[in-house]
Amino acid sequence: MKRILVWSLYQLHGDSQAQGPAYYAERDYEPDACRLYARVAPSGGDLKIDIRADGTSIFTSNYAALNKGGNLEEHAEDYQTTEPVIAAGSIVTFHVIETNGASEITCQLEMDSLDDEESESE
Repeated sequence: MKRILVWSLYQLHGDSQAQGPAYYAERDYEPDACRLYARVAPSGGDLKIDIRADGTSIFTSNYAALNKGGNLEEHAEDYQTTEPVIAAGSIVTFHVIETNGASEITCQLEMDSLDDEESESE
């Protein structure tokens, strides 16, 4: 089963703080895609965001980014070959690291449930 989390932020409350809703993971999930959109494109550099499960980034090395001057990034995630797992019971939050002039930001995190794989084999 796929689950999609969406954060739409018209106003930002400062860099690095949790923004928008916090979501509860009712099962184990594996992130699949992170998509970023900004109505007003970043002009001073890249828009950088982080998504955290219980305070720990789901990204492996860098933040997800929307390139300077762009409005849409379909594959903003930075996963290594082994994708991180969001454990059941985790609280998932969205953090803006650097806006660089971007505003009216929407982020969509698509995740696949790991529990479905187990139930299909039964």
